[in-house]
Amino acid sequence: MPHVPQYDGTTDLVDHLETFRTMILLHGASDGFLCRAFPTTLMGVGRDWYSRLKPNSIDNFEEFGEDLVRYFMSSRRPQKTAASLMALRQEDGESLKAFVIRFNREALQVPNLDPSAATNTLLPGAKSNELRRALALRNPHSLDDLMAGAEEYISVEETLVALDTNRKRTFEE
Repeated sequence: MPHVPQYDGTTDLVDHLETFRTMILLHGASDGFLCRAFPTTLMGVGRDWYSRLKPNSIDNFEEFGEDLVRYFMSSRRPQKTAASLMALRQEDGESLKAFVIRFNREALQVPNLDPSAATNTLLPGAKSNELRRALALRNPHSLDDLMAGAEEYISVEETLVALDTNRKRTFEE
């Protein structure tokens, strides 16, 4: 059986269930096997919950997972929203590139993120007016397009800084 980290009731259970399901289904296991094998991934309060189940009270793995998720609802990771991206701001001393990478990492956690919402949350968070202008002109149609536009801008900015540095060095010599 593939190794799946144990669940102790403190992490995201839905993520744990999906990891387990994916790993086991890759090996062609049946629903019955999923139900019998899953308890081996439980420890602590997760195992306690399982030990209190009445025999034959679960008919399939989907029902098993739903019951488990209901019980451990408080440990579920809150789902990110476009509104949560509004709080992201480029920090003092943080490069534009690092900010865009951080923004993208957060944006990828927002299900069905609308491209205009992504743009409208990235632009106020960035300190660069030039980036805002470049992305507004691009009018991105997807998160991928938004990130590609930001990367293009950053690449140009880094190239210009390198050229200026080389010119200064040549001038000083």
